[in-house]
Amino acid sequence: MTKKLRIKDIAKLAGVSTATVSRVLNNYPNVKEETRKRVLEIIENFGYVPNHSARSLRVYKTYFVGVIIPHESEFTFTFPYFNIFMKNFAHRAQERGYHVIFTTSEGNEIDMYKNFIKRRFVDGFVILDVVDGDERVKFLKNQAFPFVVIGRPSGVEDYIFVDTDNEQGAYRAVKYLLELGHRRILFVNGPANYSVSRQRLKGYFRALEEKGIPFEQYLVRNGDFSEESGYKLTKKMLEKFGRIEAVFYASDAMAIGGMKAFEEKGITVGRDVSIVGFDDIPMSRNVRPSLSTVSQPIEKVAENAADLLVNLIERKEVNSIILPTELVIRESTIRVI
Repeated sequence: MTKKLRIKDIAKLAGVSTATVSRVLNNYPNVKEETRKRVLEIIENFGYVPNHSARSLRVYKTYFVGVIIPHESEFTFTFPYFNIFMKNFAHRAQERGYHVIFTTSEGNEIDMYKNFIKRRFVDGFVILDVVDGDERVKFLKNQAFPFVVIGRPSGVEDYIFVDTDNEQGAYRAVKYLLELGHRRILFVNGPANYSVSRQRLKGYFRALEEKGIPFEQYLVRNGDFSEESGYKLTKKMLEKFGRIEAVFYASDAMAIGGMKAFEEKGITVGRDVSIVGFDDIPMSRNVRPSLSTVSQPIEKVAENAADLLVNLIERKEVNSIILPTELVIRESTIRVI
């Protein structure tokens, strides 16, 4: 009877690490062709078949890719960014011959990734809403499973990502408010542990520093990018500060929530207070006054993420991408000097 080897046995015979064997089994691109052939020859000679991916040795693909959103369904489906992203990601993936399995995570996310990989539901993942030191990135790296990150979390290395230039976008927004004559600019940011929040805070700080204005931590509040959090935080800031001259919101949804809070207090946005958002979702053009914002190309982020992931799965050369932002001036800001 042919002896069935374990992964560590194959690694020893091939003179490589178990991680390299795992990369070969999962058809991962970053393996030298000579090494791949050596590992596959040992597998063929000894009849090794991995439980979770038996057909992968025949270069089997499901032609499905997965997106697991780390939020409850109610939040996910009411958040404009996700809707725009998923529509464009799914469209481009289908153009490349792949379908998308989209779900939300209300429990242990790593267990969901383990289950998807074990049952071979998908050929790769896109990871959204990354935090610094993200455990999902670490897990998929260890599994040598194809994935693309939306964002640039610190604390992990060697991954493929698509991102927008969040720091530069925030810098331009705050610089513009300063050029209008505002000096005390409140900042409603996203969750403090999100990499995107860290980048936008750096842009806020850089614009103040350039003008010689000291950074004041009490002027920064953290929400969750939702309209509700923008509304609630703005109400609290109005109670604390009384008069507010300018606010930079890290998402358009939070800015729109903030506009409602100002309106309830009889404060006219674009006349009594200046506000700038981030994203340039369709609603930002339709609210009154229309919202000045940092436009990020969500559609291009999604399309590039789909292309990179498919290329990873198909063992093609890939490079990470950073896309530029653009400041869009509308009616929600006013010059005070």
